[in-house]
Amino acid sequence: MKDTVDEWLMFNGQQKPAARLQLICFHHAGGGASMFRKWAEEMPEEIAVSAVQLPGREFRLREPCFTRMEPLVHELVKRLTPRLDLPFAFFGHSMGALVAFELARELRRRGEREPFYLGVSGRIAPQLRSRFRPAAELTDAQLIERVRELGGLPEQVAQEPELLALVLPIIRADYAVIDNYTCASEPPLSCAISAFWGRGDILATEEQVFAWKQHTHHQFTIRDFPGDHFFVNTVRQDVQRALRADLKQALG
Repeated sequence: MKDTVDEWLMFNGQQKPAARLQLICFHHAGGGASMFRKWAEEMPEEIAVSAVQLPGREFRLREPCFTRMEPLVHELVKRLTPRLDLPFAFFGHSMGALVAFELARELRRRGEREPFYLGVSGRIAPQLRSRFRPAAELTDAQLIERVRELGGLPEQVAQEPELLALVLPIIRADYAVIDNYTCASEPPLSCAISAFWGRGDILATEEQVFAWKQHTHHQFTIRDFPGDHFFVNTVRQDVQRALRADLKQALG
């Protein structure tokens, strides 16, 4: 795998020359690649972890955010395709699950190499509609309360107007990507899919998560964990353990 890095793909394997596969991770709405920093350090030598950093956050704060899925995915294909040197897998949490799924389908549409595995976390199946009102219909106060309820807004940020002023446009842009997305009818993917779910997640029921099954011709696995929407952080090592087992089975 190439050693060079750019602003789109962070960590880039953390210098793992013995890696057999590349795991590319996609962050949640309002988040950034830093949520996967510890993953890059903790995953074993055979798994090179990279994380997509979308514009408009963290060190890319001055760049405009995407607000629609199609141009976002088209840009990701252009940026990531030259970097896929090893057999690769995708793992996305919440919005990241949807982005990873659409990226896998766009690669197939273009006849490019496809992931051998897709891990989708904290997200209802893409053909389903959320029971929550679109973010565009919420006031700033209502949107802040929703994100706090999910556990995605640190209290020090929620109580600091200047920080909120920075974070809210990012959250609104990311929710626009989600809320304006429609899942086109296409054949199932050929890669294995695992759906990761927090049993206390108010955004998704087990039934809604299980509905990801229709999007693969291959092995489908559902993994449930204690915790809320951000169980990937609170039981991170348990999630990693399950993910490693699924990757091993999918790679063969």
